Amino acid sequence: MNQRHTLVTLLDRAAGDPVFLRQLAKDPLGLAAAVGTELFTADLKHLLGVTGATDDELLEVLRLRVQRAQGSEGCGHCDDGPGSPEPSE
Repeated sequence: MNQRHTLVTLLDRAAGDPVFLRQLAKDPLGLAAAVGTELFTADLKHLLGVTGATDDELLEVLRLRVQRAQGSEGCGHCDDGPGSPEPSE
């Protein structure tokens, strides 16, 4: 559970720091490692609900979620899983 707390802390920081968020968008795994957060692709896939995804598909999910977080005031993880409808304009 400690790792999840660390991941949540990393994401909380990104939510309040636009520069950190941009860095996270560019290189999520590299930035996590740089700040001392050890992440494994299997853990991320599980947390994001895409356990059967390839690593490339995982990266695409991460990119989309960061882009959504940058462009919205929502939490970025509610009702946006695979197959969810796109937000209306």
